[in-house]
Amino acid sequence: MKSCSTGNTEEICWFCRKGRHDDCMKEIPMDNRSDGPHDCTFDTKLVPCKCQH
Repeated sequence: MKSCSTGNTEEICWFCRKGRHDDCMKEIPMDNRSDGPHDCTFDTKLVPCKCQH
């Protein structure tokens, strides 16, 4: 199994945290909260997965 770098686990995708590196998301959606009644997340920021796999 490949190991992940130590650091902020929020910058490592769910799949890599579970050891499923072949399913890596490559980019993780961050700050995807909406203030309205609908799920409008146009301002979602994507950050690269920081796992060293």
